This record gives sequence, C-alpha cells and structure tokens, in this order.
Amino acid sequence: MLCGILLLKNTSYMKKSLLLISMIFLIIVGCNRREGEDKTGLLSYLVSISDNEDAGVKDVLGFFGGYCEYSIGKFVSTEKNSEKYFVLKLSKSEAIEKFADNLRFPASNIAYRFYRNLNSEERKNYTHIKSIIVLSDGKEMGFKFSTWELEIVDKKMAFVERIVSIIKEKRFDDLAPLLNDSSYVQYDKNELIENLKKVDSQFGNVTDEGFRIFGYKINAIDKKGNDILHISGAIIRDIQANEFKLTIDPYSDELEILMLQYKM
Repeated sequence: MLCGILLLKNTSYMKKSLLLISMIFLIIVGCNRREGEDKTGLLSYLVSISDNEDAGVKDVLGFFGGYCEYSIGKFVSTEKNSEKYFVLKLSKSEAIEKFADNLRFPASNIAYRFYRNLNSEERKNYTHIKSIIVLSDGKEMGFKFSTWELEIVDKKMAFVERIVSIIKEKRFDDLAPLLNDSSYVQYDKNELIENLKKVDSQFGNVTDEGFRIFGYKINAIDKKGNDILHISGAIIRDIQANEFKLTIDPYSDELEILMLQYKM
C-alpha cells in the first residue's frame, strides 16, 4: 500500500523527468543523424551499427541517392530457427523510379551493396537483408535476400571483375576458353568475341572503376535444383559506359561463362 501512495505522489515529478530526458534524447539524436540516413523508430536509436554497416548504408545512398532509413529486426519462432535481419528502406530516390515495374532488381542491388561492406563476422550476424523501396506515388514494396545467396553473389563478383579486366586489357581472345557455347543458349563464341572487338573502340577505354553492379537475379532452369545467376551492371569507360550482363552457374567452382551480353 505504501508503494502505491509513493508512486502516486511522485507521478508529477516522474512525468517532468521523463519529458526532460526525452527532450535531451531527441536533441542528441538530431545532432548525430547523418545526412541522407535515418534510423526507423525511436527504439532503433538505441541500436548502434558498426562502421562497416554504416559504410554499407552510404554505399546504397551513393548509388541511388534519396533517403535511407535503417534498422535491425529479429523474428523468433518455435517452429524454425530465429531470424535476424538488417532493413534498408529507400525513399525519395529519382534513380530508382525507372525500375518501378521491376523493383526486385534494384532491391537486390541495395541488399548486395550493403552486404559487400560487411566483414566475415558481421555477415554471420544476419540471416538475410531486407530492402524496402518507396516510390514517389507512395507505392511500397519489400524484398528479402538471404545472406547465403548474397555470399554466392559476392564470390562470383571476383569472376566478373576478372572478365572486365580482360576486356579492359583488350585480351578478347582470352575469353574463348571461359565461354561455354553449348549450354543454356546456343551461340557462336568466336562470333561473339569478334563482335566485342568491333564495338570496343566505340565505348573507349575501361576506367579504374571497371564494373558497376546494378543488380542480380537467380533463376531456376529446371526442377532438379539447377539455377543460373545473372549479374547485371555497366562497364565504366572514358567515352560511354556500356551495359553488361554475365550469366554463370552460381554453385559451380568452374570459371565458366554461360552467356555474356553487351548493350549500348
């Protein structure tokens, strides 16, 4: 009974104290907010992110522009393993509007750009990365990308960079042993290489940046668990960048190209 009386007498004092603490908290938050970034919800400010995670958010903003809210979520179930995920919510981005009919494509880029900045231990912290896109008309869509899938893409990016390096050094004939022209789709790899040589001068020299990823997609090609991975982006050049897509087997350790595509 005594406790109830003391609580009642101190209610006014507690309200004033909480109000003061809240005001100080919001002032600190306002001072520390990074340009273009925001944490979702009041409680998210209590969760700190690492320098690498912050670099990942900046990577997303550097490519898409706009405004990025981020938070960390967790889902626990008795029926399956718990999930922990990093959420990136992108809005007010003019660059992403042209993908309005296929938002999963830029969403994969958001997730990968964040993931590639994490170190090996930080990558183990999450089961997936969630990308949420808000368009200018208010339409909002969210997509989940598992970290095991993102890890596959990250490993294959080394192969993509190797191919771009061959193109940069104009060693087009070195592509022949890497091209598989008998699976996925039929094409003449010698003809493809000759066409690459012909159009190369139109684009100019490949810059130090090399390849800039726009997104990726994994498609099933049959019901036996065989998939193909498309990594799409652009080769950055000193005259004109050209769109570039590489199709490869996501699970094979062989350095093999199933399809290589250029687009002006």
